[in-house]
Amino acid sequence: MGLKILIVDDNEELLKLYSIFLRRYDVIVAKNGKEGVELYLKEKPDLVIMDIKMPEMDGVEATRKIKEIDKDAKIIGATAYHDKYVDAMLEAGALEVLKKPFKYRELLDIIQKYT
Repeated sequence: MGLKILIVDDNEELLKLYSIFLRRYDVIVAKNGKEGVELYLKEKPDLVIMDIKMPEMDGVEATRKIKEIDKDAKIIGATAYHDKYVDAMLEAGALEVLKKPFKYRELLDIIQKYT
């Protein structure tokens, strides 16, 4: 397949939507940051869409760990708590942060911008 995208989010419904919207890509999903880091190591995706507020390991810590493993990792944060976590996510190494809920077009634009 083509482009491989790792989606890390604890919201099952949102993971289903991502998979539908992004069916033209090779989509891999993780339900928390810890799983996201493990899948990143195993799958080496081209892009990561990382929720911030998750159980077990949040997106900021997961982003930091992935960037330690691969400084060139392309990670986009995604959060409904935009004002609170943007700076921490960017400092951890995210390229930018999408505000939830975002439009399908915004997501595609981001994917095209960084791949």
